[in-house]
Amino acid sequence: MNTKSPVYTIPTECQDCYRCIRRCPVKAIRVENNHAAVMSELCIACGRCVINCPAHAKRYRDDTPLVSKLLESGKKVIVSLAPSFRAEFSEYTPNQLISILKALGFYGVSETALGADLVSYEVASTLSRNISENNQKLFISSACPAAVEFIKRYMSDYASYITDCASPLLAHARYLRKIYGNNIEVVFIGPCIAKKREADVWDEISAALTFKELREMMTEAGIVNVQADGHIDKNGVFVPWQGQKTLSEKPDFIPRRAAKAELFPLEGGMIAACKKYKPLKDVRTIAVSGIEAIRDTLNGLNVAALSEPLFLEFLSCTGGCVNGPGTEQTSAMALRRMQTIDFAEDADNTLDDNTISSIPEMKGTLPGDSVEKKEFTEAQINDAMRSMGKYSTADEINCNGCGYETCRNFAVAMLSGVAEKTMCVSYMRKLAQKKANGLVRAIPSGVVIVDKNMTIVECNKNFARLIGQDIVDMYDVKPGLEGADLAAVTKSAQLFKSVLMPNGPDVVEREIHEAKKILHYTVFVIEKEEIAAGVIEDVTAPKNQKDRTITQAQKVIDKNLATVQKIAFLLGENAAETESMLNSIIESYSLDDDNGDQKK
Repeated sequence: MNTKSPVYTIPTECQDCYRCIRRCPVKAIRVENNHAAVMSELCIACGRCVINCPAHAKRYRDDTPLVSKLLESGKKVIVSLAPSFRAEFSEYTPNQLISILKALGFYGVSETALGADLVSYEVASTLSRNISENNQKLFISSACPAAVEFIKRYMSDYASYITDCASPLLAHARYLRKIYGNNIEVVFIGPCIAKKREADVWDEISAALTFKELREMMTEAGIVNVQADGHIDKNGVFVPWQGQKTLSEKPDFIPRRAAKAELFPLEGGMIAACKKYKPLKDVRTIAVSGIEAIRDTLNGLNVAALSEPLFLEFLSCTGGCVNGPGTEQTSAMALRRMQTIDFAEDADNTLDDNTISSIPEMKGTLPGDSVEKKEFTEAQINDAMRSMGKYSTADEINCNGCGYETCRNFAVAMLSGVAEKTMCVSYMRKLAQKKANGLVRAIPSGVVIVDKNMTIVECNKNFARLIGQDIVDMYDVKPGLEGADLAAVTKSAQLFKSVLMPNGPDVVEREIHEAKKILHYTVFVIEKEEIAAGVIEDVTAPKNQKDRTITQAQKVIDKNLATVQKIAFLLGENAAETESMLNSIIESYSLDDDNGDQKK
């Protein structure tokens, strides 16, 4: 058994977008150190996170190396091919796809739908028997492993209503071993990630691949340019199909083609197949796809209140298996549905009596323990809410940015240890704003931020002091001067306009006379064509004059040394004397600063 979880995260690829949490129907994601990891003990392997992760950090286990070892073992390896193959590999005929699989080394190809037909026969018989003998009112299909795990883990009150019948894959694997001997290996290939969980649990299933993994195997083997009687490999060499001597010898499914259970990949397909074996006239049937829809269907259902027996067909993927996470999904779902229906059109309505008589052991559903829901007091939840700045109902904006539907759900996740406070977008925005405001207030220079309309967004008090007492008075009345017209406050508005022009510079430095001072403005873009900021210093202040002299002297030294390196043979000792003289100026100013500090 492969014990590695079917779904996992590559931490270095995770972009902290929390989309996987938003899409996970059971919130089986833990965020640690800003990375989202799948909790295998909670995961139902539905694959929603894999499909929706924009950074492709969510992956599912690659079982192609295991299958390659099986093919090299010398045993007969038979493919259990999911009926949705017609929608996924529409570019090939069924015979061509079988030929491709045999070219990869598989002994034969059989339809998983054959097992689904056996399940249909068994479920239809069970429904009729239980209704007449036990007066049972609710029945839930066991065909979809992700749906079965969801109910057993998260809606365990309804777990007992799941029919004790093998899934189509398990039934098929048991049937193939009964027909061809227990020494064979059975490899599932289809659209489902949850089938990997089945392969981990049941010894009858050797491995499970997705359609994507099959395509990777084909690419690796160089199977390209498929033709009726063979293929052109990656080296341009024609390779006839294994064992096919003439075009009339078309490979086919073994031991026979399936019947109407080829409709299983579609919502309602199982019900349609069951009715081919038994009319189910005394049973109401409902087909539901999607975990959220399954939850809504069962939530609050009072079984005792049912007036008639009800059979619920559940599929975890919205729209059915043709929309599974292991498919390429390059065509519209409507087209995939039609391709599946068209293929099943000429299939037999039911299996023949000889096949039915070989039905294997049909009991057994995927195990799953009920997930214990952690309970917290209202005081604990409120404390968690306050820790992220949510003190009242008005603060609970429920933006879903963290991945949870409500702020309260997020608080519970924090208390459960699966979420971090930094996941809250509004909290982090407020925190960043507070830090920015604190920095603006604390900086010794004047700072002003304006928008493209030359309206002040924010400024500190040092800016007001540099401009004049009138502005300080205004600042005292309205700290930050938000909404004030920059042009009415200072002569520097044109500098800000210049950097906010479509093709304007990113940074502008200029000195402007304001209120008997010379103010040095450094204006730069924060958001192109929208927001700019300015840092202002009074160059007439004694300390600033001294600092500017030192700075200018250092610039001369740097420039002079660069020149020395280029034309040292012309300048000679003159450059060294100049450097010495400028250094003495800097040193004298530095000594003055030190003496001043000592006096203090």
